[in-house]
Amino acid sequence: MRILVINWQDWTHPDAGGAEIHLRETFRRLVDRGHRVDLLCVAHDGAPAEERLDGINVIRRGRSRALFNWAVPGVWRRVLSRVGYDVVVEDLNKVPFFTPLFADVPVVALVHHLFGTTIFEETNPVFGAYLLATEAPIPSVYRACPFIAVSPSTAADLERRGVDPERIAVIPNGLPEIEGEEEVLAMPKSEAPLFVYLGRLKRYKRVDLILEAFARVVAEAPDARLVVAGTGDRRPRLEALAERLGVAGTTSFPGWLEPAEKWRLLRRAWALLYTSPKEGWGFASIEAQRVGTMAIVSDVDGLRDTVVDGRTGRAVPHGDVAALAAAMLDAIRDPEAREAMERAALERARAYTWDAAAEATERVLREAAASG
Repeated sequence: MRILVINWQDWTHPDAGGAEIHLRETFRRLVDRGHRVDLLCVAHDGAPAEERLDGINVIRRGRSRALFNWAVPGVWRRVLSRVGYDVVVEDLNKVPFFTPLFADVPVVALVHHLFGTTIFEETNPVFGAYLLATEAPIPSVYRACPFIAVSPSTAADLERRGVDPERIAVIPNGLPEIEGEEEVLAMPKSEAPLFVYLGRLKRYKRVDLILEAFARVVAEAPDARLVVAGTGDRRPRLEALAERLGVAGTTSFPGWLEPAEKWRLLRRAWALLYTSPKEGWGFASIEAQRVGTMAIVSDVDGLRDTVVDGRTGRAVPHGDVAALAAAMLDAIRDPEAREAMERAALERARAYTWDAAAEATERVLREAAASG
């Protein structure tokens, strides 16, 4: 098949996140299966207009992320419509491109999660209202399109919005191979209680909740430590909050981690913490479980799909700092229960592979291409 993927950015973009990891891991495997894959995304400083990455032809156009969605139809009409694609995959991530309105080939909508009102956790009311307005027509504009949802929660959200459930395939994200896996899994847990957040430091990720809960934990377990790993514009505010809460001395902000360092940190942790109000999936939660670490997450769309509450981790009410702190303290006070969850988490996480995700995606794309 000749496949065009349209996404806001590629995985080399400074703001790349989970959606871009999914894109790279899934579609490079489709290239390995003999398909041609092109990616249309926004340009960024230092990146060429076109290059081949992991077998994928990356086409960068436009200079502004804020206006990229307005540039896409023109690029399609002037250039890409002549290629003869069998199927177009639109990553419905933030503002939709409304590809079915201008593309004359089958379109598959790939959805990690739609923001809904949670957008106001991150941005100003004007842009938040704009995004809500662009999400509203999705069920009608994409009514003839197959959907791929990365979690049962995302599929349920689409159904609530009016998308026909018969058109939705749930295909969970996979996990990368761990270099030196046996060595990583042989590492002992940190001697002192160690909690980790791993992800972007953005306002809507609500890492402030983790810091507030950790302050309560330290009051009862002074030897506990917290690592907030990742980059983002919220870091200065979070560091200042750690100072105000009196946990700056027991909290570190190492920034972005190389894969080997990330796996070692997750392995040594006593629990991974994830407190967003909504996610499509929550990579870090499953990554932690893949190396035998329980996850404590907000009981919200996406994140609740990554744990089996009480068996591989804990799902606590979002925003309930007391409940979050209690779950962290339970991990300290009841080592037998924690170790049982660690074993179950490792077993469950092994089922999530990118090969399986790519194979399932290929089936959806073949069916869509055949329908056109």
